[in-house]
Amino acid sequence: MTQTANNYGVVLYSLGVSKETVEETKRIFSLTTELQKVLDSPIVAAKEKHQLIDSIFPEEIRNFLKVLCDYGSVNQIADVFQAYENYADEKNGTLRATLYYVTPPNDSQLEQIKNYLGRKYNQKDVQVKLVEQPDLIGGFVIRVKDEEEDWSMKGRLNKLQQKLIWR
Repeated sequence: MTQTANNYGVVLYSLGVSKETVEETKRIFSLTTELQKVLDSPIVAAKEKHQLIDSIFPEEIRNFLKVLCDYGSVNQIADVFQAYENYADEKNGTLRATLYYVTPPNDSQLEQIKNYLGRKYNQKDVQVKLVEQPDLIGGFVIRVKDEEEDWSMKGRLNKLQQKLIWR
């Protein structure tokens, strides 16, 4: 993610654009890849891009999208939305983690994981996304931001293999 996308994400949040509007805009962009290409194209006139934005997108985000078009940054829209979510989480004190597992954790285990992450990162609200990943063989992997804790059998086997190779 570029610094430009981060800056746009912070601006989008600072403008007070609601999460629902951002989600709706993401949904509209996901309907067709051509939309992003047209809005990013130097061949299409700015006036036509602005008219297209006015006819498709929620009013709350139209001016922001027009600025992205004017500065040729529509190609970074996915990163802008991700930066918006990251900044909103930071401001709201929410920590997002991803748990990769072979066997899904029960409610008690999931609560323990949330408590552990809350203490480690000093956050009260911890959201854990569960992703099944059978190739881990057993155990689990937790990813938070750019950190990863690997408690999987596959990870342990890889560590053991590395130790044996270095001898």
